[in-house]
Amino acid sequence: MEMIKREIIDLSHSYFKYPLPKAMLRELTKELESMNLYPSGGGYAKLCQSLAEYTGVKKENILPANGSDEVIEMVTRAYKAKVLIPIPTFSQYEASADREGFTKLLVHCMYNSKYMINFSAQQLEEASLVWVCNPNNPTGTSIPREEIVDILRKAKGMVAVDECYYNFLGETVIDLIDEYPNLIISRSFSKDFGLAGLRLGFMISNAQNIKKISEFGQYFRINRIAEKSAEKVLKYLDYYQKAWDSIKEVRDHFIKNLKALGFNAFDSKSNFVFVEFENENQTKKIWSYLKENNIFTTAAWENEFSVSEGRFIRICIGEKREMEIVTKVLAEYKFSK
Repeated sequence: MEMIKREIIDLSHSYFKYPLPKAMLRELTKELESMNLYPSGGGYAKLCQSLAEYTGVKKENILPANGSDEVIEMVTRAYKAKVLIPIPTFSQYEASADREGFTKLLVHCMYNSKYMINFSAQQLEEASLVWVCNPNNPTGTSIPREEIVDILRKAKGMVAVDECYYNFLGETVIDLIDEYPNLIISRSFSKDFGLAGLRLGFMISNAQNIKKISEFGQYFRINRIAEKSAEKVLKYLDYYQKAWDSIKEVRDHFIKNLKALGFNAFDSKSNFVFVEFENENQTKKIWSYLKENNIFTTAAWENEFSVSEGRFIRICIGEKREMEIVTKVLAEYKFSK
């Protein structure tokens, strides 16, 4: 089949693909004049206050970090021993446990093309740390609140709920941090606010947990621009909300088109779509065909997430025009066979 040379469409990483507010960028640019100064360091009091007001908690419930990856690292180091991880999911939970040499238990949670967390009572009793990604990366599946509560009740160790894609799902368990002392929540400014390059994340938990976990991070763990960015970005929530709504609309339309083509696309509550194919051989052919057409996606065998099988591809959501091109290329592949 003759290939048509197309523009490069990178849908391999789930970063924010819309332009950032120009006024916000101008504000951040002014901060470059103070680059000779250190960030606040330590407690990052003003940043914590901004994040507390945004999430509706107290500032002592907030711990900023150098991206959500550092949240994962600090939490893993603080609650070492046996780490319980449902797969497929984000690979850094497993990678962090591996770096520290901790015992990990990977629980397969795919059943009949559906992602469902199924920890046993014994697993929850033995684990020192349990990870739950909501919505899950890479499946985009939302985890019902009652299931998270059930895990919190049964777990003897800490339960970390990764809410990095919160603004696409719109559901949170932040209101449970006082009721469940074993609850930690992770958030990020990379996925929905477009600050992946600045590396700003934070965790929410009770004050005692925050104090303990903070001992596993550096004093100046957040750079000055990242520190100042949260306060400025949060002034543009109306702009971001419109962008999130647009992403969700494009995502849902893309899923509908994939299903119309006969592909098994998971119903997603995030800014990506997880697609299951008949087998690993077909998956490799489709992944390669997309790549030959300058469309870059993330396959199950790459290191973005921990998976048990190789018949999946995650496709992140770009602009409407880009997703129409992806649909057209997949249709070409489908009807050429």
